[in-house]
Amino acid sequence: MRFVATGVAMTRYALVLSAVLAAMLLGALAASAAGPPPSITPSLTPNGRVIWNLDALINDTFGDRVDCWDGKRDDVFSVARNGGCPAPEARYQEYVFTFLNARGSQFHLVKRSAPPFSGVTSVPIRVDNEYVACPGGEYHHGGEGWLVIGGGAGPNGYFWCD
Repeated sequence: MRFVATGVAMTRYALVLSAVLAAMLLGALAASAAGPPPSITPSLTPNGRVIWNLDALINDTFGDRVDCWDGKRDDVFSVARNGGCPAPEARYQEYVFTFLNARGSQFHLVKRSAPPFSGVTSVPIRVDNEYVACPGGEYHHGGEGWLVIGGGAGPNGYFWCD
């Protein structure tokens, strides 16, 4: 038996295919709209948005691994789920999430041969040995900024975009 499409069947097929493609496109656009969900955005302080985006970037980068903070290099890296952060504890600590399931960060990672200038009292943060860039316009006078930490605040202490 051979299927022969009629004009009505082809029109229905085209409509269904168009609806499926439109749904896929809307899903992709929703997934690409990064940042905190609209339901919590109004309640976040500027520092809360920074922390949310950092937590999301770490989740997006490492997935379901153990995330560790290197206090000497100001770097977040990951180890296998069945492992723990290396010793000594004075240098390596497990990264503590404020927003456990955050995804879709507005931040992105940038490879650089030299650290970006961030002033005398702050240090640029790295994730997986790459520097964390903040989105243009929101944090840095209309241009791209860098995620930094200062004053020895430690992980989830006080991060900001410089």
